[in-house]
Amino acid sequence: MSRISALLKKLEVEPDGRPLSVLRNPDLEPIPHAKRQWAFWSFFAYYGLPNVSAATFSIGSALLTLGLNIKQSIGTIIVGNIVISLYTVLNSNPGYKYHIGYTLEQRMLFGIYGSVIGIIIRVGLSVVLYGYLSWLGALCLNLILSSWSKSYMNMTNTFPESVPMTKRDCISFLIFQLIQMPLSFVHPRKINGAGIVFCFMAIFSVIGVLAYTVSANGGPGPLYYESQDLTANQRAWTWLLAITIWYSGMSPVIANQSDYSRYGSHQLKMNLGVTLGVCLTGTLAPVAGMFSASATQQLYGEPFWLPTDMALKWLQDGYSAKARCAVFFLGLSFTGTQLVVNMTQNGYACGMDLAGIFPKYVNITRGTIFVQLISWVVQPWTFFNTSSAFLDSMTSFGIFTTPIMAINAVDYYLVRKTRISIADLFTLDHKGAYWFYRGFNLRAIFALLLGIALGLPGLAFSVNTNFKPNNALNNYYSGYTFFTVIISGLTYYILTLIFPIKQRVGVTDDKDFFNAFSLAECQSIGMMPYSEELEGEYMKLEKGEVERRDQDSTRKATSPRVSTSSHSETKMVIEIATPKE
Repeated sequence: MSRISALLKKLEVEPDGRPLSVLRNPDLEPIPHAKRQWAFWSFFAYYGLPNVSAATFSIGSALLTLGLNIKQSIGTIIVGNIVISLYTVLNSNPGYKYHIGYTLEQRMLFGIYGSVIGIIIRVGLSVVLYGYLSWLGALCLNLILSSWSKSYMNMTNTFPESVPMTKRDCISFLIFQLIQMPLSFVHPRKINGAGIVFCFMAIFSVIGVLAYTVSANGGPGPLYYESQDLTANQRAWTWLLAITIWYSGMSPVIANQSDYSRYGSHQLKMNLGVTLGVCLTGTLAPVAGMFSASATQQLYGEPFWLPTDMALKWLQDGYSAKARCAVFFLGLSFTGTQLVVNMTQNGYACGMDLAGIFPKYVNITRGTIFVQLISWVVQPWTFFNTSSAFLDSMTSFGIFTTPIMAINAVDYYLVRKTRISIADLFTLDHKGAYWFYRGFNLRAIFALLLGIALGLPGLAFSVNTNFKPNNALNNYYSGYTFFTVIISGLTYYILTLIFPIKQRVGVTDDKDFFNAFSLAECQSIGMMPYSEELEGEYMKLEKGEVERRDQDSTRKATSPRVSTSSHSETKMVIEIATPKE
């Protein structure tokens, strides 16, 4: 046992001078004020990057197959972007105000132990989507390599027909995976600079592709002028489904918005960056994709929806210096976009979540390396090169994350009135604010499962045409972007009224134990600013050696904290979960 204990001790993450326990490590703590440097352009790029990626460029193909024309598809995208912006801004707290991420939010919503439910949902999505976006990144990398070597572009396939990939794609996939590996050692808050650069490169690439194809064709092409005959009822539900398809790709990002809003330095700049990043780029790229596909149908006899396919077509038609230069820039732009998007939204996200499950042994870097090593298990090449149901079910991702987003907004704004205790996120004390019933918030869990359950039949109908669809459940699935928010959010709020939460609702910490708040923030919240003396006091709190008095939940948030005295007679011992030697 002593050898095993010694081995486990060596495997523990570097505590960096901070406490390490079964609930806590440095990557889970609130972000200090000095390290919150994301402003307008960082958030603009963070939400702009997925919108100007190669996958989003081709979203029009999915919308047009629903029976909408290009003009109607543009309308659904605009409405969808407004909804995405609203949901994201609402979900930016408590990340911005209290500087905590998605992982700790799950403890606040589902309980100290129940948080595993929300974390596991996102870990599963991160692993699958990491592999999916890595394969897309490999297709983008193919453009760079093909612009360098004509023999590489024309490489013959030596794999058996049973293997659903080409030799060229396999090579680029391995190279792209190797390029991503070193980024696991870069802290998520430091990747914003690269994100801004690649975002604008991709924007220029999208505009360039649009301008070239429409100009070469002499107009937008035949798809633009096509009309669709739908009844008013059909059009309404098709619009809802189109909005849902567009929203689903961003739904995991919205749910874990706090992971990056905690790096925000200014709330207005953050919200403006989010809104413009979503609405501007989120309209530009899909509209450019639809116009370009329409133009290529007339130019080449078939529509090209992916920019990678267009670029390879240019090289195949004439391997000139001009074409190679254009394709190289496109490849570099979209490859860089895939790198940053995949790392921020899947790699780092999975690392943060695994750190919440195994705080003593996993930090962001180790968790990111884990998802990089196992993502190939999902065999992402089968998503593109076989008749896989994965692409058909991609619109279902929001079924699992939208209820979490809705419950988070209701809990933070309506139940807790924007006031939470950070210290209680790291305690196993039964009187803690997030202990609920044996570590599980049954109200939130029920609301989550209800929202998911109502959407699953529609998912089954969408991927298996042998099932006879139920119209009501199918319609729910088409509009779960709105219906799930109402069902899960309202259910949770009603349950909190029927079964009120008794543990410390609307209470904040009376002291900044984590050195995470500026003086202005401490004054606004009513918190005693951090000082070196608090280090020793908090260590005692961890061991349960001293008592801390609750703040009066009715005290105004703007009242300054001028002393360590309490305004309430209620006492609670904070017993931070520490490992027993």
